[in-house]
Amino acid sequence: MAQAKNHSRRHFMEGLAAAAGVGALAVAGQGKAGDMLEPSKNKAVYQLNKSDAAYILDILHSAATVLQHFNNDADIVIDCFGPGIWLLVKTEKNHHHYEKFIMEQVQSLSMYGVVFNACEQTMKTVKIDKASLIPEAKPVFSGAVDLIILQQKGYAYISW
Repeated sequence: MAQAKNHSRRHFMEGLAAAAGVGALAVAGQGKAGDMLEPSKNKAVYQLNKSDAAYILDILHSAATVLQHFNNDADIVIDCFGPGIWLLVKTEKNHHHYEKFIMEQVQSLSMYGVVFNACEQTMKTVKIDKASLIPEAKPVFSGAVDLIILQQKGYAYISW
């Protein structure tokens, strides 16, 4: 089982590294400073509503794959609600204690523009305040409402 976990990590890192390289090329080819960038036509919203580490890694890997496939020209939102909210809670307030590798992937994807939305309704239910969220988290009124709004804006809904 440890071997499968390490293979999954290596595969995820290879995909993320490829996305990083492609992203650098995309940034280099954007043109003159001051050009306005239009929103991407490639848009996806992921539902992340479980606290299981393997489930979370699968979603993070998928987001990195989407970025790579579209040469970093993708607007990606990961909506965290229910038990999935714990991905966005600082270590000192988090009873799940995700391994450092997972949190590094969140940071890296965030640097590539992936947005991590935190459901305020879930936060109220489990008594998490905004100060307890990691810097990459963006509070939204409701994860479910956010999924609806983003789909109305043309985001492809991806459930895991």
